[in-house]
Amino acid sequence: MKLIKYSSVFILLYLITSSIIYAQDKRPVFIGLQPSFTKETFYEKNEFDINVIPLIVQVPVGKRIDLRATSEVNYHFGPSDGISDVGAQFVMPIYFKKKENTKAMSHGFYAGPVLGLGTNLIDDHNTLTLAVEPGYMFKPNKRFSIALGLQLGASYFDYFNKSNTWYSHIGFKINIGFWVNRGK
Repeated sequence: MKLIKYSSVFILLYLITSSIIYAQDKRPVFIGLQPSFTKETFYEKNEFDINVIPLIVQVPVGKRIDLRATSEVNYHFGPSDGISDVGAQFVMPIYFKKKENTKAMSHGFYAGPVLGLGTNLIDDHNTLTLAVEPGYMFKPNKRFSIALGLQLGASYFDYFNKSNTWYSHIGFKINIGFWVNRGK
């Protein structure tokens, strides 16, 4: 479905533009990588995906709430090697502890909704992922920080030429990056 492809690109561009606007306000912006390995339940024994462009942008939008976007360009290893999934994932981490202001770098325990949109070029389907991600972002050491999260939910596979189906979604996420444009 072209709508999913275009909406994920639009949302990613919106978040990047928003981070530039927030940067003018001296809000911190977390920029990093989210290395990921995917093995679906229906894959064969030695079949898996690796995200080859795992870029992250995260911006605080409130004293408890951030917005995070992660790009997804998976390379598939298996019977059909090549670029498989292309899309983006969006998370809204809601931190348990309120910050003094929105210009402070986020850290601590959080939980937030997850929305993933993508297209699989090998298996010919669009994917919609809905999940929740509880996690923890470590307090930055100057600028560097790591966040660990666990995603639990489901993915809807909208196949182009066969019946659509839901699959469970479980993913362990590691975000490694730096806070830039740090506020005071």
